[in-house]
Amino acid sequence: MATHPDQTMQDLAHLAFCALVALQTAVQDDAVTSPMAEHLFLVRWLATAQKQKRFPRSVAIEIQQLLDKGRKLGGEAKLRTRFEYIWRSCNGELKHQNDLFRLTYAIESLKAQGWRNELVTPAEWDAEPLDAAPALYVVKSALNSAFTTEGRLITLLEFKIAGDTQTFVDTLSASHISASHSGNVVTLIPDP
Repeated sequence: MATHPDQTMQDLAHLAFCALVALQTAVQDDAVTSPMAEHLFLVRWLATAQKQKRFPRSVAIEIQQLLDKGRKLGGEAKLRTRFEYIWRSCNGELKHQNDLFRLTYAIESLKAQGWRNELVTPAEWDAEPLDAAPALYVVKSALNSAFTTEGRLITLLEFKIAGDTQTFVDTLSASHISASHSGNVVTLIPDP
C-alpha cells in the first residue's frame, strides 16, 4: 500500500532532521573537522540507517539515492546541503514550494490512490491506446526540459491521462498548479 504524500513528507523531514542533528553533534564533539570528514560521516550515517532500517519504507528510496550519490560523487554530492534542502522543503507550506516540488507532491498523491506515473518516449506518446486506467503519461525529454534547475516551470508541459482527467486537474489545483485540459490531455501552464 502506498504511503500518503503528507506522511512521506513527514518521514523525509524526520530523516533530514536526524541526519543534521547527528552531524552537528559530531561537529561539536570534534569528530568532524573538515569537509571530507563531514562527507564520510554522512555516508556512514546513511549506510548505518539503511542497514538498521531506522526509518520507514517511505524514505528507503531517498536513503538509497543519497547513499549512491555520496559514494559515487564523493564530497561533490554535498550531502549536508541536500539534507538542508529536504528539511526546508518538507517544512514549508506547499504553496510556497517550487513548481517541480508541487508537481511531485500531486503525482505522489495520485500514486497513493493507485495511479501510475509513466515516462514515455515521443513515439510511445503518439501511439494509442493508453494502458489501463488510472495512469498519467508524460514525455521524459519534455519533462526534463520544462523546469529550471531551481524547479520553476518555464514551458507548457502535457500529460496524457488514462482515467478520470478531472481528478488529475483537481489534484494539480490543490497543489497550486495551473492547468488546462482538452480530452485526455492536461497541459501544465507556467506562472507569468
